[in-house]
Amino acid sequence: MLHIVTNENVDLYRTELDQAFQLRHKVFVEEKNWIELSREDRRETDRFDDEYAVHMLFITDSRVIGYQRMLPSTRPHLLTEVLLELCEGEPPVGPNIWEWTRYCVEAGHRERGRMLSPVANALLSGIVEWGIARGIDTIIIEMNPLWLLRLVQLHFMVKPLGVPRIVGGEETVAVTASFDARTLARLHEMRKTSVQSGAVDG
Repeated sequence: MLHIVTNENVDLYRTELDQAFQLRHKVFVEEKNWIELSREDRRETDRFDDEYAVHMLFITDSRVIGYQRMLPSTRPHLLTEVLLELCEGEPPVGPNIWEWTRYCVEAGHRERGRMLSPVANALLSGIVEWGIARGIDTIIIEMNPLWLLRLVQLHFMVKPLGVPRIVGGEETVAVTASFDARTLARLHEMRKTSVQSGAVDG
């Protein structure tokens, strides 16, 4: 189940949020080898994990196996403070635009090939459902360019903000991805297809 953690309810999720920070360290430091993020306590956190961040946790059997973070574009965020070189021109800003960061899924629950895993689908659906309910219709993403086609196939409307550059040893491009009810319908359709085909977490 997807849980949304904000500054208002964070005290109810201290244990789960700690698990999420451990998952972030496992994926970004130990797997992706982003050594600059390494910490002795094996919990990956940064200055953007503040009272304005929205954390989305996918929890099953009291364990966090999926995570993503949303940051308002109206405040400092990764694109404006860390990865500005990915944006040619003024960074997009507005109350309807948030940055999607630190997306990660535990090994063993990731997709195989082109089919989204149930956890990935739930996380993406969570962004769209949460956004539509709050007048948010666009996310900023810094990602591997290989994700571009997948996002288009999921009916996100994607616009690159610049050319790809190497970040942390990996080719990375910044984009905006807008969404609406059609995006959510597509994600629900993909979820049904996954169930009907007998797809399992990979």
